[in-house]
Amino acid sequence: MYRKFFLGNIRVKLMALAMAVALWLYATGRHTGELAEDIPLVISTPPGFTMLNEATNTVTIKVRGPQSLIDNLSSMIKNRKVQATHNIAAYEKDVGDQVNETILLDKDNLNLPEGIRLDSITPSKIEVILGKLQKKYLKVRLKKEGEPALGYKITSEFVYPSDVIVSGPSGALSVATEIDTTPINVNGITTDQNKTFPWRVPIEQQITFMLGGKEASVPVTCDKVVQVWFTISVQLDIKKFEKIGIKMLQPSDFPYEVKLQDQFIDLQIRGPKLVLDKLQPSDIVAYIDVSSLKPPGPYKLPIHCTLPGNVELVEELPEVNLDVLEIKPNTD
Repeated sequence: MYRKFFLGNIRVKLMALAMAVALWLYATGRHTGELAEDIPLVISTPPGFTMLNEATNTVTIKVRGPQSLIDNLSSMIKNRKVQATHNIAAYEKDVGDQVNETILLDKDNLNLPEGIRLDSITPSKIEVILGKLQKKYLKVRLKKEGEPALGYKITSEFVYPSDVIVSGPSGALSVATEIDTTPINVNGITTDQNKTFPWRVPIEQQITFMLGGKEASVPVTCDKVVQVWFTISVQLDIKKFEKIGIKMLQPSDFPYEVKLQDQFIDLQIRGPKLVLDKLQPSDIVAYIDVSSLKPPGPYKLPIHCTLPGNVELVEELPEVNLDVLEIKPNTD
């Protein structure tokens, strides 16, 4: 009875099975997805070596698989949970200060979920240059950005320690003498900052040097944090004022006429730039005291000058030549 049940209508049953397989293939094909995305590339160097050239840090992968897995993979890539990795094995013998390596990438370098098929990885071949590491003391160079507030300037700077130990490629360190701090923002600082020093500033993780007439940069390691002091001072300037009128200091009933050889004078005034920028000719009084003079002349008197606070004359004022005359009575 059972035999008849399973073997009966065998042709119909085979047709049903074929249709089921075809339907399954259609369904799985319809729900297969594709994805092309950039992912990070992480290359690990062997102990005692570092990367010299700027190798690419991303690769492009094209994959396919069930749509549900593709959707999950897309989310993983956005969350940076998928990457390509390659570990360069340690060298068993001395290979010199510089080594060229060719890296070939395939699916084994990717942490793809099961069920995902890799169609391509671009680039799949990467050329890198490794340099042997060494340590060396380099002089610290302060790297500043911006300018102090208007009217202020940095008059001195000090960094401690002035030299730091740097680990980097031996070829680069052999010609490098300095290493920069990370950029220090001095934009808008005033004398108020004199009370806040020292600032703690990390060291830049690269060195820049001249090689063959061109500027070159390579990554290095320095975990030192230096202390930085600046002295911020008021910026002094000199401003010239031309044709300042010379006034005469005399009593209201002074009975004589005074004739000046020069009625104007040019002045140079030194002081804080902020004050000088606002200083006007009307703020300056140049004068001579003639109250004790009597005819006849000629006389030579020193010129005096009154100025606002915080500024001063650059040079001593000259003397002025003058005559004192009797005032003729009015005969009208």
